[in-house]
Amino acid sequence: MEKAKKSKEKSLPRNALASGLQTGTRLLCALVTYPYLARILRVEQLGQYDFAAAVVSWAALVAGLGIYAYATREGAKKRHDPQALSRFASEVLVINLAATLLAYLGLAAGLLFSSKLRAYAPLIWTLSTSLLFTTLGCEWLYAIHEEYGYLAIRNIGCQVLSLVLLLTLVKDDGDLLLYAWTTVVASAGANLLNLVRLREYCTWSLTWRFSWQQHLPAIMVLFANAVVNLLYASADVAQLGLLASDYYVGLYSVASKVTALLKQLLGAVIVVAVPRLACLYGQKGGASFQRLARQLADLLAALVLPASCGLFALSEQVVVLTADLDFAPAAGAMSLLGLALVFSLFSWFYMAAVLVPARQEKAALLAVSLAAVVNVGLNWLLIPAYQATGAAAATLLADIAACAACCWLAKKEARLLPSWKKLASSLLGCLYVYLVCQLLLAKGLGPGATVFWAVLWAAPGYFAILHLCGNRILAEFKHGLRQE
Repeated sequence: MEKAKKSKEKSLPRNALASGLQTGTRLLCALVTYPYLARILRVEQLGQYDFAAAVVSWAALVAGLGIYAYATREGAKKRHDPQALSRFASEVLVINLAATLLAYLGLAAGLLFSSKLRAYAPLIWTLSTSLLFTTLGCEWLYAIHEEYGYLAIRNIGCQVLSLVLLLTLVKDDGDLLLYAWTTVVASAGANLLNLVRLREYCTWSLTWRFSWQQHLPAIMVLFANAVVNLLYASADVAQLGLLASDYYVGLYSVASKVTALLKQLLGAVIVVAVPRLACLYGQKGGASFQRLARQLADLLAALVLPASCGLFALSEQVVVLTADLDFAPAAGAMSLLGLALVFSLFSWFYMAAVLVPARQEKAALLAVSLAAVVNVGLNWLLIPAYQATGAAAATLLADIAACAACCWLAKKEARLLPSWKKLASSLLGCLYVYLVCQLLLAKGLGPGATVFWAVLWAAPGYFAILHLCGNRILAEFKHGLRQE
């Protein structure tokens, strides 16, 4: 009961900040890790690691099913009832263990029947140890109680430990397997800490004798959603490799990784709000749910529009800063993916924060399937003529289709278009952001200096314009959360 009471008092802005710091730490660790590995390991070895990691990622998809999203949604509605939550958590963990066993059996079968996979067996088995730890860590239980501050501290600590081990132990090109173990440490360590604290949240009673049918239909739909999402995300790179060349794959990868990171940072508020929205939808009725979801939509618009505008204006500088001058031709793809960021984030919002809490996971699956079909079809048309820029254009149009579909499918649960008055103030602020970027480009500064001064001048000015236009979304968001 004490934990349930505490979970009600969690601050969504603080949780979003914690989640954003976690993503930022992951970026900083990557900025140290990749150049170091490029000096220590051969290109072929990094390719071996990436291939093994890709195989394990599919096994992880099977092991996870759609359990995280399902458990977070349904568990949030039971978090104030310890007995119901304990029974629910025990049943979900058993399903997760069964799925993990199937994933390991699938890996074993693949290694047994594929001579190509057997060559990667040590790497695959090493990386796959994270599957069991992830299942036992039950991170969804901490999400149910909105313990995102703890999760961020835990993950940051384990990421730093993994980085220290990498720099200390991986010294030459014979240490590839050792590198794989250092990456496992972050996942295993974090989930071991989870495992130690699980009894603080519920009483466990593991048994195979319960109504699996009660959980599996929704879980399998969410699993299908995850599979289609993965196929959607990987289609651009795969089709570029088939229809163009590795050169354009490299260009597109740089642009897509930057926008993916921005999406994670800006979407932190979506991640931490899902349990609260699920709880409100299940316990307090539509009014509280719609009020918080509306505030979330307004907040997302206020954050993503200037970020997208800045990325569009400074695409070449961002590419050169994050990669190298040789990757400057990726600027066109970066500009289009910067625009796509707006629609991608809002389709994520409608799926994760509206449709899934409202048990409309089939509608979410329909929307992402539509986007995948549009993306793959347009890639076949655009990539032969425009290469990486064509793939980015296809992604932009697919994200627009997904956002429109999600908005239409979600209208029964909540009409959540951002406030037109607040949207107008954000667009006015974006005009200021764009002008600042153009003035700095005219001065001919280097990429790093241009991006630095753009952020320093554009961000305060943008929020000042919101304030002068009467857009108090940040204050309204914090005040609204205290009432829920």
